[in-house]
Amino acid sequence: MLLREKNPRVIIKIGMVFVLCFFVMNLLPHPTSSLGDGLFDGVHGVLLGVAIGLLMWGTYLNGKNRRAGNRN
Repeated sequence: MLLREKNPRVIIKIGMVFVLCFFVMNLLPHPTSSLGDGLFDGVHGVLLGVAIGLLMWGTYLNGKNRRAGNRN
């Protein structure tokens, strides 16, 4: 699994992919029904939440490795 190694660069790259997916979803046509609109907003929020979490985790691990003297 990609996240098993806890390599900060890989985690940050995966987070950036989620950010890209978040912005690409804005280009899609928005649904007109209330059910579709709620689902669209939910997926949009999950993508942004996962992206922020992965970017913060990768940044934390990167700083932790720098303080320990390990350069990845």
